[in-house]
Amino acid sequence: MGTDPRRWQEPLLGVVLTALGIFMTLDPENGGGTWLDTVVIPAATLPVLWRRSAPFGAAVAISVGIVVSGLPTFDQTRCGVAIPAALFILFSVASRCDRARASAGLALVLAAFAWLLVTDPQLDAGAAFIFVIAAGVWGAGRVVRLRNALAASLADRSREIEATRDHNAQMAVELERERLSSDLELLARGRLGEVVQLAQDPERSTATFEAIEREGRASLDEMRGLLGVLRSDAPGAAPLPSLAQIEDVISGAGNGAVLLIEGERRPLPIAVELAAYRVVQHALDVLGSGARVVLRYMNGALEVEISGTVGDTGATDVALASARERVMVQGGTFAAEAPQPSALLVTARLPVATGV
Repeated sequence: MGTDPRRWQEPLLGVVLTALGIFMTLDPENGGGTWLDTVVIPAATLPVLWRRSAPFGAAVAISVGIVVSGLPTFDQTRCGVAIPAALFILFSVASRCDRARASAGLALVLAAFAWLLVTDPQLDAGAAFIFVIAAGVWGAGRVVRLRNALAASLADRSREIEATRDHNAQMAVELERERLSSDLELLARGRLGEVVQLAQDPERSTATFEAIEREGRASLDEMRGLLGVLRSDAPGAAPLPSLAQIEDVISGAGNGAVLLIEGERRPLPIAVELAAYRVVQHALDVLGSGARVVLRYMNGALEVEISGTVGDTGATDVALASARERVMVQGGTFAAEAPQPSALLVTARLPVATGV
């Protein structure tokens, strides 16, 4: 595992500033300092070690350290290390603390700078610009804090939106399963009604039972296609739609959608036609004007392709989840992609038994 380089920033910065400060106290050109000046100089440099972990405490420590480091002679050169250390800490206080602590930290550092102006021989009245620099550093730190707070708020909001979208999509799947259950009930009722009618024909016993067998097998196949993980058995009242009514769906969408048929159009199992019908219906719910619907009758499969510009972006995830559920129940494949911004291409492939 790699080592985080930030782990060494504070220790290295503290060591460098302390070494420079000690060198300054030992330099004869900086006046006649005493050994005590050298001993106390770390008080004005080492607080940078805590600028990330305890920024306000570091601000208190650096302010006290600047005062303490000037006490031995009241004429000690240390501005070259004390000012940079204080500015580093001041930025951390402004960017990491609340407004009250950040303001208190600024006040402490400014007071320490005022003491530094009085006790450091290298500074004169013209050095008062350090107060402007300190205020600018503090302001930059506050801007960083506000930006980070805004970024965190936006990240939380994005997670909430994502969770809401996933919840809506799951609800759409549950609703689609309820519709599947209703469709299954209607299919079973219709098929069983046909079987009962055949069984009531006493004059064609052999042919009748052969027809009952065919209808029974067909019913089982189509019911197997509709069966999924269903949670509701509420029956529906309307007849099952099929691709025979697909033109009505497209014209009723009112968005100028066009229908193209590729291959020989032929009747398919009710479950397959119903699934294709619902896929087109869900896709058209979110597409704007100029949508294009293609039905490809292939050997062993029906392919449905819908493309266009998204008109209702808020409902897209819900509609696609419902369409995908329909296709998955049939053992087919489903794909939805955006070939370009605001565009949508939906492709569903539904298997059809050979010879159907």
